[in-house]
Amino acid sequence: MDKFYPIILNSRLFQSLSIQELPDLLKIAQPQQRTYAAGQRIWQAGEQVTSLGLVCAGRVQIIKENPQGDRMIIATIDPADLFGEAYLYAGAKTLPVSVDAVSEATVLFFEPEALLEVAWMPEGKRIIRNLLQILSQKSLLLNKKVAILSQRKTADKVLVYLKTEAKRQQTNPLKIPYNRQEMADYLGVERSALSAALSDMKQAGLLDYHKNEFTLHPFQ
Repeated sequence: MDKFYPIILNSRLFQSLSIQELPDLLKIAQPQQRTYAAGQRIWQAGEQVTSLGLVCAGRVQIIKENPQGDRMIIATIDPADLFGEAYLYAGAKTLPVSVDAVSEATVLFFEPEALLEVAWMPEGKRIIRNLLQILSQKSLLLNKKVAILSQRKTADKVLVYLKTEAKRQQTNPLKIPYNRQEMADYLGVERSALSAALSDMKQAGLLDYHKNEFTLHPFQ
């Protein structure tokens, strides 16, 4: 686990800690380290939520599937990011979503009781403050996702998403973490409709793109 110390300290949950403070905290928290193969399901919708996950390597996705097998990507979780905390602390008894490993991924799982033990440490107040900030930020991200999905036209969904990402990344051109199928799944549209919308938007001079890199014209 030592090799993941830089990633753990870079996470929003532990970012206020020093490298000297981390080992003692982890001894109390006792996270469980697990590694998953690419494509392996980490959590299945309907399972009980018992912990929160911190991605230390690889990438995972939170997805929602309907009975027909269609899926929507809710979020992509990169190293140093958390998943499961919103459902865990909201009192949800079962997960409404599934979590998959996109690539080989290593995850540390923290149980809530262990984090409560950490709260009594001198560093505990900072951890709790960080957790509250994370939960608040996740609420804001949900609002942004609603803003995307509320658009009727595929082109409008694309523009709202790319403008949101450009603002978050503070760059233009920008790179997104999705291929075309994943982007369609995230926006809740068919891949063919997405491809047609991107082609039309490029011809109209609204954007340029190559694979997962996009340039907005004009940048707003």
